[in-house]
Amino acid sequence: GPSTMRFAGVSMLLLLLSTLEAQRFFQGDLPPEFQNFIEIEDDYQPYEMDMEMRPGASMEEPSEFMDQFSHALHAHSQSNPPKRSVTAEAALTDAMSYEENAVQLMRKGRYAEALQLYDKCLKIQLKALGDLHPLVAQTIDFMGVALLRLDRPYDALETFEKSLAIYQHLGGAGKRVDWALTVMHIGQALELQAENIPKKESQLQDNQIDKLTKEALAKYNLALEVFKVLEREDPDIDIANIMHCKGNTYNIRGQYREALRHFKYALGDKLQILGENDPSVGWTKNNIANSLKGLGQIDEAIKWYKEALETVSKHFGHDHPEVAHVHWNLALAYQTKGEMEAERRAAKGRRSFWFRLFFGKGRRRAHEGSDFLKMEKHLVHAFDVFQSRLGQDHTSTMRAKEALMALEELRRD
Repeated sequence: GPSTMRFAGVSMLLLLLSTLEAQRFFQGDLPPEFQNFIEIEDDYQPYEMDMEMRPGASMEEPSEFMDQFSHALHAHSQSNPPKRSVTAEAALTDAMSYEENAVQLMRKGRYAEALQLYDKCLKIQLKALGDLHPLVAQTIDFMGVALLRLDRPYDALETFEKSLAIYQHLGGAGKRVDWALTVMHIGQALELQAENIPKKESQLQDNQIDKLTKEALAKYNLALEVFKVLEREDPDIDIANIMHCKGNTYNIRGQYREALRHFKYALGDKLQILGENDPSVGWTKNNIANSLKGLGQIDEAIKWYKEALETVSKHFGHDHPEVAHVHWNLALAYQTKGEMEAERRAAKGRRSFWFRLFFGKGRRRAHEGSDFLKMEKHLVHAFDVFQSRLGQDHTSTMRAKEALMALEELRRD
């Protein structure tokens, strides 16, 4: 479900940037028209963003920054592209090295470090290739994926929109696979924005979730149509990933059966293409479990979570954030199962004189039993990994910490 902190990406599968934040993406010797709104810094410094929801931000209207960015792209397109030199070729080799190392860091769950290397790569590419090159668009897109993994969907959305603007300027709208991938990533950013909004707390928040998830589905369907035209493989991994993403969105909307239909389509194709042991297969199994949990099929959900945990643990090891997310999901499933068992015990116990005497009418002892011991085990593991790998200010860390504190309160009761 939405509370399970699932972070989607292509492998397992962006609140708008301020001008100051944008400079960290566009470093280097840029054309003069960019200098009006981007000041260059020599060194990249990671920045933190307030994770508070900004309900006033509209996804219908372009931001002031994007207006400036679009105008700058158009103005620069009228000038001559930069000439390549031997020095530039050598620099591009360095950029490629930065990017390759960043990809490895992403696989290890070291997203903030990867973001810094992508930034170094982008700085070189801008100098050597100019700002309207597809490699520049690709690197900016990669940076957006890293921001998604850091649970910064508003930053990520703005980043993906920059990448998309370049592809569209190059005539790639609806004609390039990389354009479609970026559209899919925009859908993921919208999806994560929706996922981070608490459900059923106010009508305004529920309306925001409905709006964001509909926008995400529209992006996914747009990308899907491009993949169907440009990619003739059957099965196709990009189409499988789109179906996976649509399943995520239906989970957030509470449409669990529709989510299952999409996940099972994705799983069937991924098994044919990638095999049983690929982490992307494990992640789709994890999200199938999310749907089953939403349908109240807790034991079946736990079975799928365990299969997912085995797959991703083999690939990433036990201290990877993606693995910790499955531990978190298992903790929630065991919590739900334990609460259901506790209600049954309480209903039976309320008929007992000794229960009423020692525990009082209706007293729940949900913190006892094997299911809650299992919940605690998975919860502690998830918290330890989140805190050490993602930092104490990451949403996953804070939610796991709150859950542990609630567990201690329950024990003291």
